[in-house]
Amino acid sequence: MPAALCLLAPCVLARRAASQQPPATPLAATVVAAGGTQPHLAAGADGRFYAVFLRNGNIELAVSSDRGATFGSPVTAIDAKGNARGGMQRGPRVAVDGADTIYVTAPLCFDKDELGKRYPTNDLYLAVSTDGGVTFGPPARINDAPKQAPEALHCLAAAPGGEVFVAWLDQRQRKDRGQDLGYATVGERGKKIGANVVLEGPLCECCAPGLAMDPKGNPILVWREGSDRKNRALWIATSSDGGATFAPPKRLNHGDSRVDG
Repeated sequence: MPAALCLLAPCVLARRAASQQPPATPLAATVVAAGGTQPHLAAGADGRFYAVFLRNGNIELAVSSDRGATFGSPVTAIDAKGNARGGMQRGPRVAVDGADTIYVTAPLCFDKDELGKRYPTNDLYLAVSTDGGVTFGPPARINDAPKQAPEALHCLAAAPGGEVFVAWLDQRQRKDRGQDLGYATVGERGKKIGANVVLEGPLCECCAPGLAMDPKGNPILVWREGSDRKNRALWIATSSDGGATFAPPKRLNHGDSRVDG
């Protein structure tokens, strides 16, 4: 089953557990592309790996057909005219479905006037490849309220049948500080971007949401709480109808986090 991973928070291994493991031989690093930043990885059911990253101001993709031992020459997934920027999880994402259709999302700006500003506001774009990453179609905007996803923090997942799900931080319903959770379903192998749904926050303004699929192809959303609360919580929302609706969110951590920022 294809899989993609989005990191919501760093994982920490206990020193005691690490000390109980026998010394391991360091793995040799595989260079995907010199100068690439903000990488994200997806795995196909056939053992192929798909790495997407920022390089030279564009969104590039490299494919491994030998389970990650080597990667082919990168191709441009989205030509951003050298204007793509990232950092602090604000980079591209990649997912692959059961038919090896490749989906790439990225926060980008194509507005010349906006690009003239010191900090241009990005929108979230999707590009699709149906030939294994050799070529990509033109990018399409996902957030149907333009310039309302300025933080550019998002996640992407694809079901084997070709349904694609995207979640991001969205502020269209916000009159005050904070972010809500924007969400969209993409059908027909990238050809049809559904109307956006906004789940009320507030969400942490600097934490990317998490997105995964259950065995039936239903999306699962997870995010970190925002605002000025002294104990920010993690929340989860599940869907049983392919993302058409979501059950009321449930808190994941029952104890206080004692983290307010």
